Formats: sequence, structure tokens, C-alpha cells
Amino acid sequence: MRNASRREFLGCVGSAALAVPAAGCARPPVEPAYDLLIAGGRVIDPAQGLAAVRDVAITGGRVAALGAGVPREQARQTIDAGGRIVTPGLIDLHGHVYDRGITISVDPDLVGVARGVTTIVDGGSTGATTFAGFRKYVIERAETSVYALLNIASIGLVVTNELFLDPQIVDPEAAIRVVEANRDRILGIKVRVRGHRDGLAADLEALRRAREAADAVRLPLMMHWSNESELLDLLRPGDIMTHPFNPPRAGPSLLDEEGRVLPQIRALAERGVVTDFAHGGHLQWDIAERAAADGWFPDVLSTDIHRRHMAPDGVVVDLVTMLAKFMHLGLSPEQVIERVTARPAGALGFPEEIGTLRPGAAADVTVLDLTDEPIEMVDTNGDVRTGARRLTPVATVKSGNLVMTQGLEIG
Repeated sequence: MRNASRREFLGCVGSAALAVPAAGCARPPVEPAYDLLIAGGRVIDPAQGLAAVRDVAITGGRVAALGAGVPREQARQTIDAGGRIVTPGLIDLHGHVYDRGITISVDPDLVGVARGVTTIVDGGSTGATTFAGFRKYVIERAETSVYALLNIASIGLVVTNELFLDPQIVDPEAAIRVVEANRDRILGIKVRVRGHRDGLAADLEALRRAREAADAVRLPLMMHWSNESELLDLLRPGDIMTHPFNPPRAGPSLLDEEGRVLPQIRALAERGVVTDFAHGGHLQWDIAERAAADGWFPDVLSTDIHRRHMAPDGVVVDLVTMLAKFMHLGLSPEQVIERVTARPAGALGFPEEIGTLRPGAAADVTVLDLTDEPIEMVDTNGDVRTGARRLTPVATVKSGNLVMTQGLEIG
């Protein structure tokens, strides 16, 4: 190839400036517009009312574009999501992930990004005297985003009767101080009342102290399940009730004697109180089936995951296995995905926009396989149901970075 003359070289430089190469001039390389493109998947984004084939383009840790037919050459890296479901990064509103700090807690990344979950909220593992260690040794080191509900008992779940071990550890002033110093990570107050008529006076006192702290810091309160009106009356719009499908030994029922959902429970939604499934040891199939037959489902689906609940022998396994249980109970894929994306994102005041793939939101994305195949699912009592569909996470994108993938074509 002959060397270009000075005149030809200057002509090429000028044409490049106009982005119109002259004859004989090489086109300058074009810098890709996007860091990552998730192409051709069926995007389910309930926050936007969207369920359609779309491409998700990501730049700088944010969703840059959501549309159809985005050219693949515009991205540095492409995930072929054809035939899969693409959702906002899944949110587990209730887990226990103070790994090594609390005996039952698990590593948040094992049940987080490795399983399609990009955000986990710890449900009260720590209180005012134990949160600092949780922040330093778990929250700040995890790849999964970890937030917390602060236990009103200052010791958290060092013991499991934390509210009633010593009244002095139920300390709203200490809770307020710790929340104010950690507002970027603490999103609410947790109180684990027992919920029965027996012991109601002690429950009411603990709940009042938790209410005092939550009101002072202007954050929601999460309360363990009860059907007692005296306790329910202290809940306010934005508060959360957890564990509705308890076996009788684990809490009072949400059903009346005819198997219908109690009126005071149905009224929670009208009052703006959120109900959180929180699987853990709190699922009895026949209770869940009767509630479903009565047209009632929790607003949010979460795992209450801890060490005894994980695979291979745990009843929960992970968030997506739990979603199969609710598809078996009658919810559609879109409805279960809404309960682990848009709804939990709206239930707590996360410091960044998650739970949606709206351009500008955090680039947290989950890619799922939805397959028609039998899946055996166990409740707290060991009773088994066989579902017909299952969800499997095949890719996780966290803050724009591909952190987990299996069986996908990456270009």
C-alpha cells in the first residue's frame, strides 16, 4: 500500500472531523455507546407496566436505554437473553445476613448475586449495640447491596427472645442514635412481638417503644405477625406486617373459623400497611391455599433466609424457588416478579432508584429461565406440593457489572 501524501492525509483528517470519510480514507474507530447490552429478552418491569421483548443498554452503572433493536455493535459487551425473562434486580425485603456475627445468618452473596438477588434487607439481626460490626464486616464488603431494619432490642438476634430477656435492652433512644448515624443503610425499625393474646401487655410495651423510635426517625416499622387489634391499631401507613402464613405454633392465624381471611387483616391494605410473606419457618401450605382461594396474597414476597433454610435441606432454598411456590398458588410470573421488584422498592426508602429498568435507574438486572417442569416444594411442616413451573437465575448484573452467568451467550 502506498504512503498517503500530506494533502491526502490532511483531507482524511478533515473528513474525519465531519464524520464523513473521504474516498480512500479509513473510517475512524467508533467508541461504543454502552458498556453492556442485554439483548432480546422479555423484559418484565412492573414499575413501568412493561412485559415485552426489549433490549437493556447500560452505561456507567446506570440503565442508559430501554428499547427494541439496539445495535449490538454499540455495546462493549452483549448478553444474548433471547427466550429468557429480564427483570430489574430482584429484591429480598427480609433476610438474615449478619454472617459470622449471628449464628443463623448467611453470607449475603451466597443468597444474593449468586442467586439473582441484587439487594437484601436484613430483618433485624442487629440492634443499636451490634449494628456497627454488621456494617463494617458485612455491608461494606458484600457485592450484593445490603440494607437493614434495626432491631428495637439493642442486642439484636444474639438471642431469640431478645425483646423479653431484659426490658432495658428495648431502648428507643439508642436505636434513634444509631439510625441517625447510618441513614444510608438503615431503612426501618424491626420489632418481634409474639403476637398472641397471652403476653399482650409485654408486646404492647415493646411495640410502643419501637413506634417511638420509628416515628422519631420518620421510618417504617416492621412487626411480626399478629391478628390482635390492639397491636394492629398501632401500625401506620407504610409499616410492614410479616409472616402471614404461620403454622399455628408460630403465630396467630390470618384465617377465621371458616377459613377466610380475617377482616382486620384485609383492612391492612386499606390502611396502607404492607404485608410481607417472609418464608423462613412461616409457611403452612393449607393456610396459604385457603388464603389464595379467598383471593388474598401478601404484598411483598421475601425469604426470611437464614442458615437452616438454605439448600440442600432447607425449606426456603432461595428467592426464586420461593417464587415457584406462589406461581403454584395462582400468581402469574408477572405478579411474583412485581412482588420482588417494584413493590419492595416502594416499601422502603432506598437511597437510589432500584426495582425498575427505567433509564437513569441503577443498573441492577436479573435474567431468568422460566421452564415448565415439575418442582417439589416443602413447607415448614415438611408437607410437599409439586409445582408445574420454576424460575432459575442465569445472569446477575450488579451496578452495571456482570457478576454471575450460566448458560448464556456473551459477546
